[in-house]
Amino acid sequence: MEVIMASLYQKKGTYYLSVSLNGKREVQSLQTKDSQVAKKLKQHVEFELLKKLHGLKIKDNKITFKDLIPLYLKGDHDWSKNTREHSNYVLKSWINNDGKLPDNKASADTFKRRINAVLNWGKRHNYKCIDLIKYKLSSPPARLRVFTPEECKIIINDFEPIEFRRFCEFAYNTGGRSGEIRRLKADNLKEGNLFIKGKTGYRTIVLNKRAKELLDWFDYSKEYVSHRFKKECRRHGIKDARFHDLRRTFGYRLILNGMPIYHVSKLLGHSSVTTTERHYAPLMATEIDEFVL
Repeated sequence: MEVIMASLYQKKGTYYLSVSLNGKREVQSLQTKDSQVAKKLKQHVEFELLKKLHGLKIKDNKITFKDLIPLYLKGDHDWSKNTREHSNYVLKSWINNDGKLPDNKASADTFKRRINAVLNWGKRHNYKCIDLIKYKLSSPPARLRVFTPEECKIIINDFEPIEFRRFCEFAYNTGGRSGEIRRLKADNLKEGNLFIKGKTGYRTIVLNKRAKELLDWFDYSKEYVSHRFKKECRRHGIKDARFHDLRRTFGYRLILNGMPIYHVSKLLGHSSVTTTERHYAPLMATEIDEFVL
């Protein structure tokens, strides 16, 4: 006889679901701090965890796109205030206009991307939308910006304040995303490396010697990192720069140093090697000065 137990609990405000089957246990974050959303997600995530524990094949829960939107908006996203407000505006405007997209192409593409994000979120949480499919979007050109050796030296040695400089250098040495680094806690440290929940699920951030020296529990907001990084770049004459370019620079220099792209993909936490190839193949075809750390 199978013994199944499932329970919701909170950890640092976020709801988690624990499911046990005959003594085996799986735990998953529901990525929300809203109790009502957690209760609605519970049965569907429970099904997903049971599949892991026992190979049960259970159909996705069917839902309309309109009903999926409030669940998505209440999810535990790493959004700035502006992003959250814009997401609310886009989705509610789309509903109020009976699913009609804006006439302006750029605005229409923005609406399509947000709608697709809702559908992808629903799929990850075991929802199957019954009245809408993803929009087909042409992929924008991959951003190819990486920092030169001279720019890296400025970022590592001259950015202010010192604590933010260390934050940037940590990103440069690990390839971590801004949100991943900002959310680091002491319990993420496992056997000398970091075990974190990233954009595509759980992954390990490998710490080299310098990264271990820089490791800290940085208390920065998404807005502060973006604003401060751009301000320091302007102050030092570094043009067309974004914080995420540090991550791209990390991957690029690993490839230059001969690391197989499969291993680079794992270190970056990409969902597949195809993603890594899409980002770095165009970059490797351009003429960029070789550099080392």
